[in-house]
Amino acid sequence: MNKYLLIKISFITLILFFLNSCIKKEEAYTPKPKGYFRIELPPHAYQTLDTTLPFTFQYSQYATYHFSQKENGDYWLYLNYPKLNAEINFTYSKLSGDLRQRIIEEDKILSFHYQVADNIEYSIISDPTYQIYGQLYDIEGISVATPLSFWLSDSVSHFLRGTLYFNNPPNNDSLQPVIQYIREDMLKLISSFKWE
Repeated sequence: MNKYLLIKISFITLILFFLNSCIKKEEAYTPKPKGYFRIELPPHAYQTLDTTLPFTFQYSQYATYHFSQKENGDYWLYLNYPKLNAEINFTYSKLSGDLRQRIIEEDKILSFHYQVADNIEYSIISDPTYQIYGQLYDIEGISVATPLSFWLSDSVSHFLRGTLYFNNPPNNDSLQPVIQYIREDMLKLISSFKWE
């Protein structure tokens, strides 16, 4: 009788296994769309630039800087975001009555982006109290190499331009959170800017 019971249990198990495989419907595999890694951005915190440069401003505590002086008295300043793989490059030079020419040169540099940019938004910077005038450019587009750029001047003797670069091929869809983060830092830099 044990042999008969064992055969009966095996047969019932086989039927249940067969029915389970017929009833259970698995969904067809569909690949997930490409995504981007989540970028953890720290809260904004600022410190004051303390150098011998002819200007000062507040910049991110998560950035480092170094600068060099050229033979003609101009400066190159680099504000590096190591964890974000980004850098804001600055060029400072003294004006000698050539502000109009500098603005024309900025427009020429900006015109190189017209082929790849989807949109370029201009923001006017004007603070007569501290004699700070300029423009901020938001350059939108997936393959734009420099999504943020600005220039500042006192309109008499100082001219500073700054541009955001990433140390990887541009893909501004995936970098948009970082661009917005650094844009906020750039606005803080501009609002705290003072000529020395």
